[in-house]
Amino acid sequence: MQIKLVAIDLDGTLLRDDMTISAYSKGVIEKIAKQGVHIVIATGRMFDSAQEKTNQLGLGDIPLICYTGSWIMYSQSGKPLVQEGVDAETTKKILAIAKENDWLVHTFYNDQIYLPIPHPSEEMYQKYRSKKVKYLGEKFYYPEEKSTRIIFASPDISLRHQIRNIMEKNFGNEIDVVFPGDDFVDIHKKGINKGWALAKLCNLWNLSKEEVISFGNTENDISMMKFSGQSWAVANADKVALLAADNICDSNEKDGVAHVLESLFIK
Repeated sequence: MQIKLVAIDLDGTLLRDDMTISAYSKGVIEKIAKQGVHIVIATGRMFDSAQEKTNQLGLGDIPLICYTGSWIMYSQSGKPLVQEGVDAETTKKILAIAKENDWLVHTFYNDQIYLPIPHPSEEMYQKYRSKKVKYLGEKFYYPEEKSTRIIFASPDISLRHQIRNIMEKNFGNEIDVVFPGDDFVDIHKKGINKGWALAKLCNLWNLSKEEVISFGNTENDISMMKFSGQSWAVANADKVALLAADNICDSNEKDGVAHVLESLFIK
């Protein structure tokens, strides 16, 4: 079946390790878009950060999946298609556990990232962000609106697994938990993921999942890999993503995504 939608993750997939998109990749994607194929960036990044990378492709005002599916926004106008989140009461309970255990946790509201107080890790994680963190003090732990996402961060993998287990045990009916790469543990509303967001866009454009191809590198890409008729993991992907994908291509540093797309669309 003809491919009509190409879904591509950013970090570690389309982006090189220096956070840039190669001229070769841009050129291939531009040629495919001119054939009428829908190009969808599907990322865990917040909208502001994802928007800057997506608009480098020069594809116009296209739907952009960000926050691992919690938001679908138009890339230039910023018009929202979907804005989901974790309800305020559940967010409050999660933050209470984080505070009790002195775990580093970030919250996101209205495309802004928050902490209670400054933390030494901020400079290290800024490469994924286009905005500086804002501080709420004790108000951080008492949200009054749904959070788009909650992120725990730790370089200690055993602690990340501990956090995940506790979150899933206590809030498994309200949230989903994924490891999106690097030091992070991501919390989203139950059932909200990249695959769910792709299904929304397929419904909008009257496409079947067999007409979708996707590319990713971490656990938060698996839902869209499973949804897609054809899925690819880049060679540098996490083991879980490599196992979930139908195929494996060259790494992000070797423009693996663009090479596959060129072979499929450009004769």
